[in-house]
Amino acid sequence: MEDITMADGKNTALELKHQPRRFTKVKLGKRAPRGRCKILRFLVPLLVILILANTTAGTADEETLKVLTEGRQPITEPPCSYCSTQHGKSLIGDRDRVIAWLRAVHNGGAFPIRHFLSGPRVVNDTYGLFFYDPAGGYVAAYQKAYGYTMYGWRGGVMVVRSSDGTLWSALTGMAISGPHKGRQLRRIPSLVTDWGYWMMLHPESTTYDLFDGNTYEPQPLPTKISQQAESSIGDVDDRLTSTSTVLGVEFAASRKAYPLDALPKRACILDESGDQRIAVFWYGATRTAVAFDRQVDGRTLTFHADDISPESAPIKDKETGTRWTLAGRAVDGPLRGKELNWVNCIQCRWYAWSAEYPETLIYAAQK
Repeated sequence: MEDITMADGKNTALELKHQPRRFTKVKLGKRAPRGRCKILRFLVPLLVILILANTTAGTADEETLKVLTEGRQPITEPPCSYCSTQHGKSLIGDRDRVIAWLRAVHNGGAFPIRHFLSGPRVVNDTYGLFFYDPAGGYVAAYQKAYGYTMYGWRGGVMVVRSSDGTLWSALTGMAISGPHKGRQLRRIPSLVTDWGYWMMLHPESTTYDLFDGNTYEPQPLPTKISQQAESSIGDVDDRLTSTSTVLGVEFAASRKAYPLDALPKRACILDESGDQRIAVFWYGATRTAVAFDRQVDGRTLTFHADDISPESAPIKDKETGTRWTLAGRAVDGPLRGKELNWVNCIQCRWYAWSAEYPETLIYAAQK
């Protein structure tokens, strides 16, 4: 049996149960009542239509998939360590890209993509479930789960398969076919940054043990979209360049893309949707974007990028003058020690985001 935590917070157990067939005893030589015959004449054609429709829908889903031709073995529960300990081995470069989770013991953690995800593409672990899609330009982080492997692509977006046969979008965490179709994995607070920058913020945080450097063989990050991934890409929404980098934000009632390529070295975007007021933090030196809720203790703060603040805390709020890190932590000022609530978001390429969310809005700065 496998437990999966879904976006609705429910813990779903996967279990196959044998359901005994039911038979109706019919006496030979007697006709069924006329009322029952009329009902059967109506239900049988309807049942056939529903079966055919379901079969057609399943076939359509399969036709859009490009299945991976070479096998990729995921990593499951690699032994853990501390960032400061692994940094001392000089196996990770300061500019190595890492996926960092922000809200956990030891102030979260991070691990290098080149060592743990570039080859396997999937890590199943207690810290989280991680998917790396170099074509789509993102690493997705979800609540812990096991039994996931890379399966292929759909619309240029990586597809993963869970142990029960369900296929999931790696970018959105949505089940696209199989026993859990329509369910969604729950994201965990995360961002992508550089190893050196994360070490400056949280050397005490957790990571995975590299041992002597040979246990998990590092592989260069792909620099171009694979032929298989590219062949699955359909028509791309032309509102932005297909490979533009965006921060995709999942509001309660809408989806929105925030273009990043033209932003200055430090930037903060304030926006809202319904009753959700958010701040998008951007730090160009590490190409890192992340979104947080602007409310702290019932008060809505007005954040802005501050050019004279240290690189460890490039964001300030106007109300108190407190300085904030990209991890959403107040480190200097009246609100020191406070943490912002992370908003569901993921940094990726435009074509991948718009393929999964074709109805997405695009942020445009007010002139």
